[in-house]
Amino acid sequence: MKNIVYILFFLSGAIFSQSKISIFDVLNTGRQISKTAKSSQDKLDKVWFSTAELELIVSSDVEYNYGSLDNNGNLISGNSLKINEKVAYGALYSINYPILNKLTLGTVGGFQHQIQPKISSLKIGGILRYHFVDYNNVNIYTLTAYNISLKDYIKSGMGNLRFGLSFPIKKLDSFNINLNLFWDYNFYNAEKPIFYGVNEKPGDFTYRAYGISLSLKF
Repeated sequence: MKNIVYILFFLSGAIFSQSKISIFDVLNTGRQISKTAKSSQDKLDKVWFSTAELELIVSSDVEYNYGSLDNNGNLISGNSLKINEKVAYGALYSINYPILNKLTLGTVGGFQHQIQPKISSLKIGGILRYHFVDYNNVNIYTLTAYNISLKDYIKSGMGNLRFGLSFPIKKLDSFNINLNLFWDYNFYNAEKPIFYGVNEKPGDFTYRAYGISLSLKF
């Protein structure tokens, strides 16, 4: 179990460090938000909780790397194409349980659709959260997921990493409404030519993005 925790933190840190926002910025933001809530608990209560969210993602960088072929199918060169349409949307559900002090580990399932090119995928993976106070207040999280492609020209594979901050905007008796801000990295392999027909050797797409979502925690 501890190995899974360390791997999730390492992967998210390695990817997130490439963006303009550092992990320490997110940690400091979480600490500042958590100061408005007080708790004497050193550990979380041993209870299950779930989240369900709708998300909107805007990419800061989208790149398609592919090869150019001659008429005999021989590779001429490698190329890179920047994608202009940068919006994606999706939905996620997670079920979570505490593992160490204020850390929870959960399983995640969901759906995401990239607008350009049209890439639809189901997701299954894991999510690790650090709760600054308790279940009903601010937490930071890292997520890693396997993309199950719904398009025959995209290969299924491990490709989604996310690091984010979640905090409540409305607390009710049976659930909270949370706002989530996150940095997202997605990777897809193409199985078939996408843009240039027989003269294209399929390559891979990389999406670096920022997102916002509303979630129910119950």
